[in-house]
Amino acid sequence: MQVNRTATVLFAEPSSETKRNEASRKALAQLVASIAESTGGRVVKTIGGKLMVVFASADAAASAASKMQAKMDALPPVGGVKIGVHIGFHSGPVVTGAVTNDTVKLALRLVEQAQDGQTVTSQQTAAQLNPAFRNFSTPLRSSRDAAEQIPLCEIASWHQRGIRPDGWTAMAVLRLTCGDQLAVCSREKMAIVLGRDDDCDLVIAGKAASRKHCSIEYRGGEFVLKDHSSNGTYVTVAQDAEVALHNERLSLPEHGVISIGEPRERSSEPIEFWYALVT
Repeated sequence: MQVNRTATVLFAEPSSETKRNEASRKALAQLVASIAESTGGRVVKTIGGKLMVVFASADAAASAASKMQAKMDALPPVGGVKIGVHIGFHSGPVVTGAVTNDTVKLALRLVEQAQDGQTVTSQQTAAQLNPAFRNFSTPLRSSRDAAEQIPLCEIASWHQRGIRPDGWTAMAVLRLTCGDQLAVCSREKMAIVLGRDDDCDLVIAGKAASRKHCSIEYRGGEFVLKDHSSNGTYVTVAQDAEVALHNERLSLPEHGVISIGEPRERSSEPIEFWYALVT
């Protein structure tokens, strides 16, 4: 199933020395994946040695990039090599399961413009950032062939500086994945819908799914799932028993699995969810 969504695509590319050392490459990949998940993102695949990560918003990508640069800077050498990374990210339409659309291509070209220890984005994406994060962006002069002459910005790492952006407060996010799909509920998007309709935030193909099967809302610091379906919504929390909801609400915990219209053991499209905090 291909679903068109607006998302932010980030590429993290190891430095030349890091690429040549297997231990440092693995350490970088693990660190990128860990930070991506902790800020609501998802590592999709590797393209030409570059790690591709998808986020629901530019703010989440910028926060992740800031943390990655700070963590890389603080790490001791691995296998005798100091780990280095350069990062590029861009927001735009992304087709689920595709790696060749314009947003992905531009993000790839942006990471190629970044130097080691540098994060680069398009000025178009920088304009979407929260003003607190935008204060850390600086316009760059593009090289002659840089990203088809699209204006660029460098994003400095506030985590490296050990400061919190003025006016920014930590943002709770609930990250949901189903196959290649990613959806995030947070104060930026306070309600998401799961179901068969193409305009749902997570599109479920199974026949047991209703058109607008269930919704998740961020309210009072909690993420609350509400079932709207005829077949019910099933939630498994860690090792606990599965909870069946029929037009009922449930406050979601930090991690678990949602099954649409049928118990998890029969579901071909389980939805895993995690709580994360963007700082």
